[in-house]
Amino acid sequence: MWFIVILTLLGSQTGTKKGHLATRLKKPDATKTVVAVVSPDEGLVKARQESLQGNHARVIFILRPLLYPTSKFSTESKEIEALRLLGLSFWFKGDVDNAEQAFSVLLNRRPNFTLDPVVVPVGAIEFFNKIKKKMKEKLEQIRKAKELEELRKKQSEEQARRKRLEDWKKNAPILMKSTVINKSFYIYNLFPFGVGQFQNGHNTKGWVIAGLQTGVAAISVSAYTYLLYRYPKGTVPSDEIKSAKQIQYLQFGSGVAFFALWLVSAVDAIVNFTPTRTEEFSRFVPRREGGVKLFAAPVEGGGLLGISGEF
Repeated sequence: MWFIVILTLLGSQTGTKKGHLATRLKKPDATKTVVAVVSPDEGLVKARQESLQGNHARVIFILRPLLYPTSKFSTESKEIEALRLLGLSFWFKGDVDNAEQAFSVLLNRRPNFTLDPVVVPVGAIEFFNKIKKKMKEKLEQIRKAKELEELRKKQSEEQARRKRLEDWKKNAPILMKSTVINKSFYIYNLFPFGVGQFQNGHNTKGWVIAGLQTGVAAISVSAYTYLLYRYPKGTVPSDEIKSAKQIQYLQFGSGVAFFALWLVSAVDAIVNFTPTRTEEFSRFVPRREGGVKLFAAPVEGGGLLGISGEF
């Protein structure tokens, strides 16, 4: 009933009076300006700017909801900076109770914290040191607890590192070194197609000689086969004598080249011949569980018998 009467009285005022009242109601209070919702990091940046300009009320208005009842900051360093700015702003405003509360929370987080005398007034530093002195016993307990926690953390990290190292050693591949002793046979030096070169470990020369001998042998056999097929009775028409002789020359020349290459390869193999040849190989192989095992493997010129295992 009374509410309706008040509205009626307001409505009966003159137009000028209404306009004046509307203007007064819409005018924002300078000390209670609403701040847009921002992230804690953005709020901390804004609070720094306001603190540099001496707007301590604004610093309190920005940081207080970001720190109480629980901190909204993601890292301890940002929370410490916010508590420092909030405590100094309360001190500048003369609110020693709230300043002491902010500094106490700061010291609980970081007992060894000190204010920078270059940017902080002497009075604020003295006030901060009095709080630290009052909390001396509690800060010492917090300091010891933090040191113990840091020690436990380092021990845990060391144990985790050792475990990773043990797991790595357990699953790491093994470097296997193999030594192969090849026994050479002198008779192989007299074989064609680079057999002697392959036995001596000169694979490039062996492939070159084998390729050349195969090529000239194929030419010689092809020429002989052609003549045998073309003239099965050995009679050559007078108009084909010249071409038949050219093919015979090709057959003979390629045959001579084959034997010449054979001779060169034999001489080279004999000059570089060694009764035994040692080769060493290194490679990583997966680690396998198990003890010593026997193994056998074929090698050039014979076989290999031995044992394998982890030592």
